[in-house]
Amino acid sequence: MIPFLRSPASRLLTITAASTLIALTVSRLLLLAWFADRWASDQLGTLLVLGLRVDLIVVGILLSVPVLLWPLLAGSRTAAAWWMLSRAWIGALVLAMVLLELSTPSFLLQYEARPNHLAVEYLREWDSILPMLWAGFRAPLLAGGIALLAALVVLPRWLSGPPSGLRLPAWSLLLWPLLLAADVLMIRGTLDHRPANPAMFARWPDQMLNQLALNSAYGFGYAVYAQRHERSAEDVYGGLDDAELHEWLREDARFAAGSAAQPTWHRQIAQRRRTQPLNLIVVVEESLGADFSARLGGRGLTPELDRWSSRGIWFDQLYATGTRSARGLEAIVAGFPPSPAPAVLKREKAQEGFATLASVLGEAGYRSRFIYGGGAHFDNMRGFFLGNGFDAVIERRDFVDPRHTGSWGVSDEDLFTRALAETDAAAARGERFFHLVFSSSHHEPFDFPAGVLPADAGAPGTADGAVRYADFALGGFLDDAATRSWFEDTLVLVVADHDVRVYGDAVVPLRRFQIPGLIVGADVAPLVVRSLASQIDLAPTLLSLAGVDAGLPFPGRDLLAALPEFGAAHGPEPRALMQFDDRFAWLTADELRVLLPQGRAERWRVTLSGLLPGSPLSPDEREHLHVQAVLGDWLYRNRAYAAAPDHAGPTRVAAGR
Repeated sequence: MIPFLRSPASRLLTITAASTLIALTVSRLLLLAWFADRWASDQLGTLLVLGLRVDLIVVGILLSVPVLLWPLLAGSRTAAAWWMLSRAWIGALVLAMVLLELSTPSFLLQYEARPNHLAVEYLREWDSILPMLWAGFRAPLLAGGIALLAALVVLPRWLSGPPSGLRLPAWSLLLWPLLLAADVLMIRGTLDHRPANPAMFARWPDQMLNQLALNSAYGFGYAVYAQRHERSAEDVYGGLDDAELHEWLREDARFAAGSAAQPTWHRQIAQRRRTQPLNLIVVVEESLGADFSARLGGRGLTPELDRWSSRGIWFDQLYATGTRSARGLEAIVAGFPPSPAPAVLKREKAQEGFATLASVLGEAGYRSRFIYGGGAHFDNMRGFFLGNGFDAVIERRDFVDPRHTGSWGVSDEDLFTRALAETDAAAARGERFFHLVFSSSHHEPFDFPAGVLPADAGAPGTADGAVRYADFALGGFLDDAATRSWFEDTLVLVVADHDVRVYGDAVVPLRRFQIPGLIVGADVAPLVVRSLASQIDLAPTLLSLAGVDAGLPFPGRDLLAALPEFGAAHGPEPRALMQFDDRFAWLTADELRVLLPQGRAERWRVTLSGLLPGSPLSPDEREHLHVQAVLGDWLYRNRAYAAAPDHAGPTRVAAGR
């Protein structure tokens, strides 16, 4: 037995396991020291124990190929093959692990998460995001490059021929079932009937602590696995009978006549009756959270938006549904509720026949255009929009001689100049139009033209400067639009897709989800909406305000028929809904209900000092939360989000009475 333990094969397994555990533990301790203000001393032991369990999963994966091929060690020729295959497998995975750990500090600062599904999505769009990464994350990129060069230098020696004494006696095969069982147990990470997943190691409301307990190789690897086996909301929160979902939906009078195939489809009657419908322009501002706006208690970096806020409908408590642009766009343009699954822009079943503002308005004779200064292939925006009602996509390659082009596309001034030109041309042709305009200047690495802002407003490459520039360009666009004749017949919505960074030690950092929202133009009178509202409410509200009756599957509310600010005396309780990683949140005026993985649910009281634990949810409250959390994914998977089912009538203009 002693010679066996000293064999090169045994040493390879032992050294690999020990060095991996030591390296990952040291990395975790360094991160814990860096974020020492986020954890208490009595949490350290649990963090380290959970971390060790996660690290053992990675060790099990590292050793999986050597253990699986262990019988090859019984033959002289096959033993050499075992050595080469095992070393190649371990070397490749260790290099990936090193690169991921090197990228972790920057990822934690930006997203308060280790490299996860966002990193997977970025890798798929590497040609679009590489300039941004180089400008904003140069240090980890350089460190990764050095690690790759070092790997190339070490590679020939690492893959050198097998050492002497590699072949093991035949009796050593008796150990193979034990090694295999031990390795499988390490990879499973638990004796439960289901293998471990990241939710198993989530113990705290503060997402940062849960991330520190993981390691980046495991988090990234699980994200790859989850996207290859696209998870559904039911995978995260547990299953729900269709009958239960339909029963809950029918409690909403709008959905009482919905069919089993399309339970949210309903006929929305516009609250504003018009002889001619209004045109629509939706301006989606990149990463513009509430903290930038003085009107929302923020830092006062958006004086132009704040100036315009008194000229239309201003939302004081509007909340984004998520933390990514794709999630914001699905909510704003398609009125689609969030889920832990990928945004529908990138999902196969949503690439055609999926209801959006453009498809609904197309039935009423509108022409729809998406105008973006970057590459519209990012997040599959071009494919999704052209397949679902948009008539044209105008992107970076369509701009001739732009004033400034940065990592993410042309400047916001160039974008708005083109948006005005497209709108002028549409109005001259007598079209009814819907234009979706998506800005990009306020995005890492914050490229914008020099010499535009005052010296004290922030230089290019700075976050504050980029916010000020985006606001400056927006103000110029609104000022110019107000001088056009078409402005009197057009609604203009300005809204953010999400905040620039979503972080905090709360179970859901509510302030990081709050965003500005403003509707101006046409006959819109100044109004402050202090009730809660969600991004998914904007699409049905715009249709109602524009004077368009429509059949649609949007579960969001027409705020003109729901909120007291618009004269609704008996509307439903105002609410907002959010998806924060694997947590679904339902916010009302005084409480936050959160559904956690595996179906666990919590109630939190919303106070001026923050969130405080509340009483347990009743079974009915928990089931309602469960329905809302899985609704979006259910509608997608069952293809229940078509703009017009067979029995639906056409979209019509809401004629004046």
